[in-house]
Amino acid sequence: MRNLLSIVVFSSMLCIVFAVRPEIVDDILPEVKKQGQTAYLNCSVINLQFPAQLQWIKQTTPTGLPQHISSGETVRIDEVVEGRRKYDVVKYRTNNHEIYQLIIRSLTETDAGNYTCQIYLPNQNYKEWPQKLGKLTVQIAPTIKAASITVQEGQNITLNCEANGNPAPNITWKRGDGFPLPNGRFQQRGGTYKIYQIKAIDRGEFICIAGNNVRPPASYTVQLDVGFSPYCTAVQDTVGQAQNRRFHAKLECLVAANPRAVVIWYKANKATQEKDQIQDNDKYTLEQQDDQRLKADEKWYTLLIKNVQGNDYGDYYCTGKNEYGENQAKFQLVGRNSGMPRTELSICMSWENTIKFP
Repeated sequence: MRNLLSIVVFSSMLCIVFAVRPEIVDDILPEVKKQGQTAYLNCSVINLQFPAQLQWIKQTTPTGLPQHISSGETVRIDEVVEGRRKYDVVKYRTNNHEIYQLIIRSLTETDAGNYTCQIYLPNQNYKEWPQKLGKLTVQIAPTIKAASITVQEGQNITLNCEANGNPAPNITWKRGDGFPLPNGRFQQRGGTYKIYQIKAIDRGEFICIAGNNVRPPASYTVQLDVGFSPYCTAVQDTVGQAQNRRFHAKLECLVAANPRAVVIWYKANKATQEKDQIQDNDKYTLEQQDDQRLKADEKWYTLLIKNVQGNDYGDYYCTGKNEYGENQAKFQLVGRNSGMPRTELSICMSWENTIKFP
């Protein structure tokens, strides 16, 4: 009789234990962290008693298979990053709840995804186990892939900028020299930027900037090289100088060309109506000046006419030639008191404005 009573009491105790079903009582708040930071996912439970056990499962993995991270406070993945465990589970109590906090350190893009907190119930169908889903978002600063482009004047081109990040970054194009883009705007949104009928003046640096509010933004400078025939510009197209007074006159010519131009100076021959090539000699000095403000495809050439005489007055030409064509700038050398107008271009203004492009 005593043994029968003991069996009845023990059976009643088992019924009480398993009648109180463990539960996950709160939703798992989504976690949003930047790459390299630490994430915390909290799972709050009640009535969790042995042999029931709380488990963390990562649902989103590179292999597509769920990954069992922990059972109780025991982490099953032995991974160390920067001298610390990648995962930890900390249990603490608040009111009548137990909270199992999953800690994920040194976040990378592959850590993002869904994590399941579930209660293992032995001898029960796993589909009936209590569970909640938590989402981890890892914000990635943008990275950019881009390339340099070389084209010929008159062609259509497309600048492409691919940026990766989380959230997806916004891409903006602008010029490195601060001038407007070929379409007249100072900025252009989008990873693809098309330029039609490209001109020599469009050459230079184009900056692709990708930002998604995760600092720092990424940027990449695309050097746009344009092959074009020479553009020759007279810095001062009318130069006056008195004759027979041992004074010199200097003609200055800016030449832009890609590839580099062969530059030849000529003087108009009034008698033959031809242009005579000028050589470096006792009468003329031909020089190329260096200036750091010039672009790589811009050169500054000077013609010094020594001891100006009356027969030196007339028309002069600065001519540039390369594989794409030929162009010239015209100068007039006149007497100082001739009353001829003088047209000057300021040397201090920007070179992009100084060199005239049609």
